[in-house]
Amino acid sequence: MLYQERKTNPQETEKLDRSLVRHVLDQAKRVVAHPSKPRQKKIQSFKDNPTGDIEIEESLEESPVLSEPDDLKVETQVDIPISLVAILDSSSSMSGEKHLLASIAVAVLTLKLPAPSYSVVVFASDAKSIKKMKAIETPEKTILNFLKSQPRGFTNIQKGLEQGLKELKSSTAKKRIGLIATDGRTTEGKDPMDTAKQYDFLVVLHLHGPGSHLESSQLLASHGHGICLEVEKFEDLPKRLYDSLRLIARR
Repeated sequence: MLYQERKTNPQETEKLDRSLVRHVLDQAKRVVAHPSKPRQKKIQSFKDNPTGDIEIEESLEESPVLSEPDDLKVETQVDIPISLVAILDSSSSMSGEKHLLASIAVAVLTLKLPAPSYSVVVFASDAKSIKKMKAIETPEKTILNFLKSQPRGFTNIQKGLEQGLKELKSSTAKKRIGLIATDGRTTEGKDPMDTAKQYDFLVVLHLHGPGSHLESSQLLASHGHGICLEVEKFEDLPKRLYDSLRLIARR
């Protein structure tokens, strides 16, 4: 596998990185049914947008006599303004295939949202941003940065949530929306519940597995005014993250 070869063949790292990133993106595209941005319907006047689809019913509801350009209404599709931070466990328990699958989840995020509107945070004993909010960079670069963040250390969920809030504060988002993938177990640091309360909507992707703690993940989502979605098998993580983005887009 490319992922293992990259570790054992440092002389070919750059070439293998390019191949691995392409593989990750290809896998992500299989998950994403339509790699378009989340969009919503918007009604405008014909004068403001003469290229929109004419809405006769909407027009007549507002003005039974269509005598002016402003009386005619049109429908158009506009991007939904979403700003969110994705927070991913990068402790030692996430090494190997789990880290590779998590990178596909990151790729799903890059395919669905414009670069300036999201941030990616990884956490273990500490937390760091591998993709800053507002930063304009290619999906390839974001994925590569994640792949280079080798899993190590313990699990400090509070640090991850705290770093996520820092990223959201740098955005123009009206709501602090976070998405965290975790097994619910904090093995280091403070209780994360108080930090979770500072989110307006927190989606918790609970990763089932040996030692995972579903009740803690559910409590985390409750404190974050959000929802806990279970990931029964780790290979389902990219698909569940995609489902989460669709859920967030409807809020």
